Amino acid sequence: MSAQRKTLIQNFVSLSVVQGLSILFPLITFPYLIRILGIEGFGFFSLVQTFIMYFDLLVSFGFGLTATKRISANILDELMIKRIIVAVYIIKAFLFTISLVIFIACSFTAYLKGHFYLLPLASFYLLGNMLFPDWYFQGIQKMRNITFVTLISKAVSLLLIILLVKEKTDIEYAVIALSAGNMIAGIIAMVLMLKSLNKSFVKPDIFFVKEMFYESLYVFISIILVPLYSSVNIFILRFFTNSLMVGYYAVAEKILNAVGMLASIINRTFYPYLSQLYIISLELYKKNIQRLLLIIGSVFFVLAAMQFSGATIIIKFLMGKDHGDISYAVTLLKIMSIALPFSPFVSFYFQLMIIQGQKKESAVNIGVTGFVNIITASIFTYFWSAVGLAVNLCIMMIMLCLLNRRSFFRKIQLLN
Repeated sequence: MSAQRKTLIQNFVSLSVVQGLSILFPLITFPYLIRILGIEGFGFFSLVQTFIMYFDLLVSFGFGLTATKRISANILDELMIKRIIVAVYIIKAFLFTISLVIFIACSFTAYLKGHFYLLPLASFYLLGNMLFPDWYFQGIQKMRNITFVTLISKAVSLLLIILLVKEKTDIEYAVIALSAGNMIAGIIAMVLMLKSLNKSFVKPDIFFVKEMFYESLYVFISIILVPLYSSVNIFILRFFTNSLMVGYYAVAEKILNAVGMLASIINRTFYPYLSQLYIISLELYKKNIQRLLLIIGSVFFVLAAMQFSGATIIIKFLMGKDHGDISYAVTLLKIMSIALPFSPFVSFYFQLMIIQGQKKESAVNIGVTGFVNIITASIFTYFWSAVGLAVNLCIMMIMLCLLNRRSFFRKIQLLN
């Protein structure tokens, strides 16, 4: 087995463990928190988590793609890697400061009355993510470090939740537990990164910082639009129907997204490798892409067939009981199975476009799809309720897949 293939396998396994921990952690902690905090308390906790999710995307700012690409392309140039690291942390610190100001301002809103400290405490979770150089470890293709640190983070948070959260009023302690685990992980990961480099100092270059900022801006816009579209669709469904329909749709969509996480692991594993090949050998780059397209297509076609045929079993298992309307959720999941073979290619072609310098075009593709989605989702939901929205999801997934595919191959033809 070649050294490169061994590295790819190790990285795939490492990222699979990280993804598994990300799924397992809420399965363990959420039932406990719901039981202790109650529905209202857990609602406040969920609000904080939602806030964190969007601002984490802001602080991350697409560096998981842009910084990773630059580091992998300059793997033998430690001076350039240091320049990238300094630039990324300067930008992240600036974005974190903006986030912190917003967090503090939002703490004075009426909705958080009596829970003033929730968002400031949550900012430490964001600080941990700011410090965590996952983009560095991806760039040098050493994802094992990410697995090690993630395991520590989840273990610390779980232990603190069990030790600290004992009463309904302990919402702050739940937030502290999550923030502490993330802070510790961020510090450890940063120390590991610094140990892997020599100790010489690199002076910040304001022009390079600006270059990195604008390079990541379009990637950030593309990334932030995806969860916004999902939220808009849920809002449209609630506007035209009721909470029950939203619940059924949300269950089916979460299953679709959970299965689609495999694509995220594949993309993160091969992204730095393909970034290197794009510079070294265009022929090898294209050959590896052809292989990956075949593998991804075959795997997700099988997964889609399994999801479709096993929809009833999956829904029964997740909902816990076979109540009267379970068939509706099953129908939604079966419809969404049509989108599953296309979903991995949306993100795969998107990452290839980033490698090929098509950042603006990727943002345009997502923007166009999002605009069309608002119109079609409203029409489909008005006439056919949640079933219509599920059909619309499939259409939008296929549309974005084809747009990204066209953009990718257009650039490849120009390179030829």
